[in-house]
Amino acid sequence: MTLLTAGDRVIVRLPGWLGDFIMAEPVVRALHDAMLVAGAPATPGAVTLAGPARLLALFEGRFPAAARLPVNGRESWRDYRGFDVALFLNGALHSPISAWRAGVPRRVGWGSGGRALFLTEALRPAREAGGVPVGLGTKGRWPRRLPRPFGAACLELAGVLGLGVRERRPELVPSAAAVREVEERIARAGLGDGERCLVASVGAREDSAKGFPVAHWVRVLDGLHERFGLPVFALCGPGEEEWAHAVGSGVAHARVIPVVEPPADLRELTAWCARAELFLSADGGPRHVAEAVGTRQVVVFGPTDPRHTSEHGELQHTVRIDVPCGPCHRERCPLTGSDHHVCMTGIDPERVVLAAARALGR
Repeated sequence: MTLLTAGDRVIVRLPGWLGDFIMAEPVVRALHDAMLVAGAPATPGAVTLAGPARLLALFEGRFPAAARLPVNGRESWRDYRGFDVALFLNGALHSPISAWRAGVPRRVGWGSGGRALFLTEALRPAREAGGVPVGLGTKGRWPRRLPRPFGAACLELAGVLGLGVRERRPELVPSAAAVREVEERIARAGLGDGERCLVASVGAREDSAKGFPVAHWVRVLDGLHERFGLPVFALCGPGEEEWAHAVGSGVAHARVIPVVEPPADLRELTAWCARAELFLSADGGPRHVAEAVGTRQVVVFGPTDPRHTSEHGELQHTVRIDVPCGPCHRERCPLTGSDHHVCMTGIDPERVVLAAARALGR
């Protein structure tokens, strides 16, 4: 049962980060299905999904009863006019303010950061209260939020609307066009139809603390070749091409094919993940894509806390080390000398190879 009625017009403001966007997908799917049962989608725009255009493209061919509202930057209060319910799965303050200005009667979201003032129903994240996270990391500073899966938090907000989410694991489906693009790239690389391959997302922004070092990737891919002899497609995002080329040129033995001309967009990334025997990456958005298409992954965690994304771990093999400064979630490491970026540089690449062997059942 749902507290939403057939006449309600609902807008869902989705997150702007790839990983969070994917973890919110079960709520979108449940809302879409619930409104179908209620018969509401007969009214155009009964459900509207608002978010970045490049992320909404991941829902291509799905949720036919839902309208799309591409938001590149900040949405306007005018975007919320005419809706009865606004569900905020993002963390921005301006979103509930915009809905409040537009007079949306029911506004549901997280109440932190002053957002509760503009919501009719607000949930507040649990706090650590200064305690040491169980089994991981440094002492928290009150009132740091309790590390927990983002997807679980989204389900709690759905519960405020009386919306039951039966299938909690995110799902993505590669489009037929993206599958064709990937198979064409694979054929141009000289692989046969259906030939097994590994896919690694090796790119990172310059000096990002979340990037696994190039030299470490080189050792990992060489180690994978020695064990399995499988070709590896090295993916990256726009602006990360040099990183991928550096990995490909540094490998001594493995057959590594950088996918950089052009880099795979998110639609194509979904098809690459579905095609891979195993997907390897540092913690970030691409590994959530692999999770959502049901591909096994090896994920290297540096400054990020795995408990924020640990709800569905059956397909994931985690590699990380304990460091006294983390998990800090910083984009740039402020430390110097031997402590600089130690959460990543201190990981032995052989551990990643061994995790891949376990994932492949070797």
